[in-house]
Amino acid sequence: MKFEYRPYSKAKQLGKKPVKRKGKKRHGEMVKGRKIPSKTVRGRITKAEYIEALRRNGDCCYICGTTLNLEAHHVRFRSAGGRGKWRNIRFLCAEHHRGKYSPHRNEQLRKELEKLHEKLYGPWFWADKYDLFKAGLIPNTTDEEFEKFMKGEEKS
Repeated sequence: MKFEYRPYSKAKQLGKKPVKRKGKKRHGEMVKGRKIPSKTVRGRITKAEYIEALRRNGDCCYICGTTLNLEAHHVRFRSAGGRGKWRNIRFLCAEHHRGKYSPHRNEQLRKELEKLHEKLYGPWFWADKYDLFKAGLIPNTTDEEFEKFMKGEEKS
């Protein structure tokens, strides 16, 4: 007869049921009883935000003025917390968005764009309603409260 050594797990020794983990949760967080969507969702540019950015910021490349092959550029990068709101979008042609002189490669141009948007829309130009709610700047996450705050920040 062959003897195999199979020790009990710590959970079994203590009489606890093992906790089943299904992987990382990526559904956002809870703040003051409100569910906050994930940063991936909040960084996306919706069709409505894209159209509003075109209307407000112009339908041409910020650098060269062309109207061909335009791409929406997050002024404050998503990796730095920038959201997909029209105040954080500036249009660049494909060459200037991904090329040698892109704000992704040119620190001076990136800073210039951020200063422009901060001057036009205030220091929270990059934020969405959840950022303002988490910072305690608006009482709830309604679009009305968000727009009311942002309009107060804009420079006319």
